[in-house]
Amino acid sequence: MDSYIEIRILPDQEFEATTLMSTVFAKLHRALVESGRSDIGVSFPEAGKTPGALLRLHGSLAALESIMTLSWLTGLQDYTQTSGILQVPAQAAYVQVARVQSKMTASRIRRALKRGSLSEERALELLQSRDQLNQPFFRLLSASTAQKFPLFIEQRNAEKAGKQSVYSAYGLSVGGSTVPWF
Repeated sequence: MDSYIEIRILPDQEFEATTLMSTVFAKLHRALVESGRSDIGVSFPEAGKTPGALLRLHGSLAALESIMTLSWLTGLQDYTQTSGILQVPAQAAYVQVARVQSKMTASRIRRALKRGSLSEERALELLQSRDQLNQPFFRLLSASTAQKFPLFIEQRNAEKAGKQSVYSAYGLSVGGSTVPWF
């Protein structure tokens, strides 16, 4: 993994940066699914409470050239600035960029209550004590269920580059995959 592309969300009076980043991320997801690529990872160098305004795509030169030929950013050129394909700095650190999910969401608790596997008291207890995710997230639309859902991400430091470079259809880490961090 020696190359990367930066996609920066430009300031806009009509749209929030988080809305535009979610749109870019959703389009990237569709492009990765369409191409069948699992060799492109993502990182968010400016992430805080939100994913930030900078998305990096990481991969080989051939993988990045291939995904960019799909023109998946069509319609977003006025809202984004895309670099060419750049070389990863030699002394880059590594991170895992992974999806995180709450173990007990409100909808899971409601379903368990409805099927009778939880008492009302226990359900209320779980609702009040469930873990709240504070990581940055994207609000995405599921192609299979047509429902909106949050996709929370976490960027964890890695001691070294992962042995494999396989990523999900969202460009997120699978099985310990890492991306350069600089």
